[in-house]
Amino acid sequence: MELETLKTLWQEQDTPPASETSREELLALLQKQSGGPIARMQRNLRKELRLMILSYSGCIVFYLLAFHGSMSGVAWLFVVMFAFFGIYYYRKNQLLKKMQCVSCEVRSNLAGQLKTLQKYLRFYFWSSTINVPLSLTVAFVLAIRSRNATDPITSWGRMLSLLVGLTVAMTIFVYYLNRWFIHKLYGRHVQKLQELLREMDEI
Repeated sequence: MELETLKTLWQEQDTPPASETSREELLALLQKQSGGPIARMQRNLRKELRLMILSYSGCIVFYLLAFHGSMSGVAWLFVVMFAFFGIYYYRKNQLLKKMQCVSCEVRSNLAGQLKTLQKYLRFYFWSSTINVPLSLTVAFVLAIRSRNATDPITSWGRMLSLLVGLTVAMTIFVYYLNRWFIHKLYGRHVQKLQELLREMDEI
């Protein structure tokens, strides 16, 4: 339905709508919950935001209360990351809303916003992947500060080896997990929009 609507808008962009009623009906049609790629990405974004709120809130509370407050720095790191990704989700949601603009010139508007969305997704992919080694390194530094300075050097060596091994393993795991996750939530729908643009070019 959304594909056909966008095609019709693109073909008739220079023709004024028959009446104000038909324009309102078209706007209502695009804004209602549908199976189109943009509507699905918006729903996926809301699900992802709820998941982030639950997981980050749990981590923040845990690190504030656990270890007698000695790891509260990790909690503040999660607060900063939560705010950072909160801004990202807000901007991506605003972009998805603009992609449903009825009064815009459909072909060029959709093409430009699709490129912006792809940039957002690449930014999210790399920033969420880099968060893993960053978080583990901060946790390691805080753990060192809380340990006794007289601990043997071999103990520090084991801890550093553990950090490096864990960081490499977790970063690789999160890298592939992020690829799968982003493709599942957004990648398939971006491909549908790219197909829509190709079909518009062929009309």
